[in-house]
Amino acid sequence: MTFKIEKNVPQRKFYSPFCEVLNELEIGDSMPCLTKKEVYKYRVNFYTKNFADRKFTFRCESQDSYRIWRIA
Repeated sequence: MTFKIEKNVPQRKFYSPFCEVLNELEIGDSMPCLTKKEVYKYRVNFYTKNFADRKFTFRCESQDSYRIWRIA
């Protein structure tokens, strides 16, 4: 049995594209056009150890559009 070796492949810290974008937000940045279902599905990520030093908030902007802000 032989195994293939690959070099210089970066390790992914996050498995979710949402978390990758959340990680890139700086204070004052926001993510618009999310549905209520998406916001409530992903908000548990705000409280994980990867984001423990950051604070996020979300608010309804229109009847079916939400926005997430990084506030600290």
